[in-house]
Amino acid sequence: MGGDSYNLHKTNSTPWGTAYQPLGSISEGKSTFSQYDIDGFLGTDNLQLADDLTLNAFVGIGTNVQEYDAVSKSGSNFIVPFLINVQNTENQGGGYSYNKKQISSAYGSAEFGFQDWAFLTVTARNDWFSTLSLKDKVAPNNDLYTSASVSLVLSDVMDLGDTVSFLKLRGGYSQVAGGADSPYALSLSYGIFGQGHLGASLGNISGGTIPNSEITPFEKNESEIGVDLRLFDNKLSIDATYYDNETLGDIVGVSASSTSGYGAALANLGNISNSGIELLIKGEIMRTDDFAWNASINYSKNTSEVVATNDTGGNISMDEPRSRNLRVTHIVGEKYGALYGSSYVRNDAGLIVHEMVNGIPIPKQGARKILGFGVAPTSVGFGSSFRYKDFNASILVEGKTGGQIYSGTNAFLIRNGHHKKTVPAGGREAGFTPDGVMEDGTVITTSIPHSKIEDYWSQTLNIGEENIYSSDYMRLRQLSIGYNVPSSMLEGSFISDANVSLIGRNLFLLSNSSENIDPESSYSAGNAVGLERAGMPVPRTIGLNINLKF
Repeated sequence: MGGDSYNLHKTNSTPWGTAYQPLGSISEGKSTFSQYDIDGFLGTDNLQLADDLTLNAFVGIGTNVQEYDAVSKSGSNFIVPFLINVQNTENQGGGYSYNKKQISSAYGSAEFGFQDWAFLTVTARNDWFSTLSLKDKVAPNNDLYTSASVSLVLSDVMDLGDTVSFLKLRGGYSQVAGGADSPYALSLSYGIFGQGHLGASLGNISGGTIPNSEITPFEKNESEIGVDLRLFDNKLSIDATYYDNETLGDIVGVSASSTSGYGAALANLGNISNSGIELLIKGEIMRTDDFAWNASINYSKNTSEVVATNDTGGNISMDEPRSRNLRVTHIVGEKYGALYGSSYVRNDAGLIVHEMVNGIPIPKQGARKILGFGVAPTSVGFGSSFRYKDFNASILVEGKTGGQIYSGTNAFLIRNGHHKKTVPAGGREAGFTPDGVMEDGTVITTSIPHSKIEDYWSQTLNIGEENIYSSDYMRLRQLSIGYNVPSSMLEGSFISDANVSLIGRNLFLLSNSSENIDPESSYSAGNAVGLERAGMPVPRTIGLNINLKF
């Protein structure tokens, strides 16, 4: 049995005298989140079924409950300047939100071991989801999923020579199920808002997603094979895995017509497949009594495909940036998370085609097409650790390649003339001649005067292609330096072991293909990966860790 809880109190204020909101505003909120888990199980450990056959097994039941409630109060137009208090505002309002969800489970596992080198493990689990439960609902609110895996420690039964210290082959098939993330999504929910009208409370339909009472659990089925190989007295290890999985009926909010009064509709998306490899290589480079140096390399490559979306095989549109010139879209036959948006019209040579508008050449907007994919398929990491006597240090570098990102930050920098590309080599006063051709194929020779350069760059806000960047990066993810206090210094004290370390995380980018932004910043917390606008960089943290044992 375990539990977790937190309370959050936050205040946001736009001070009196702020340019875009001269009279200012304030909002305050308090929220509480709690979660508890209760599990009970019964099992057996290393039960001898026969001379060469053992069994480890258990069965159990459990429940997970999450509860959240929040109250808020806000006001705009401060009455007394610089008195930051909600009661000091003209227009005041309040809010309250609450949700609770639960998963109840029954599960079991059995592992059969043969001569301590061959193992077969089977599991089964049934989850019931409160977020998929509704009175008189026909579709199920639960799912039974299973797994089976085999592992063979060949080095325990075969003579592989002095070079091979350990060799294990593994393979398995597993299923996982899940419910809707948010509760109360299967039917209309209501709330009270505002300050009432003529003494009467006002109510409205809450939430921006069209409910779907027949949503069912999503399923993920995965097969994998792998090898764990250790060489040269365990000084070099290689762990490699190949996997192939598919997600069926993923629960997402798909875009809906604004005329419906909603922004999205809840649906079981369809079929998405993923396959790839994961590789981890670790090695001991040097070891003496006073010095040790270890290093590791990890690599993963994933290939995804949208196999099916809905009954018609149509595109499923997800989130879009505020410029509304593209959408993250799931398209049958393409990789997951296509950035589908407006493009430039180009000639056969790839040059941008322009048209004359009010006497200046303006780029033509073309049809919507796939401009990139927001999910980077490749991840790499390099780690190394060192020890010299009682001092130690470690470093970790990570990165991703192969993805793209739409930068709303750069889009608005360009539109507003704050991006360096809007300043020609000779300065804006000298005019600007765009690269490209006119509709008749002739090279552009017309120079756009200083007074109209803004008209040219404003048009690019409508063209998603202009602000698609590679999201490749390498980052110094973590650096630590530590010291283990010698036991001789602790003699006679109540401390048996002590160490201190200085740890820095997300210290800086070693390389970045997307200018002016952090490629790990995000516009949306959902499934719409590949959008960015005014995103905060990944926080850099530096901390001191002191570990004492008594």
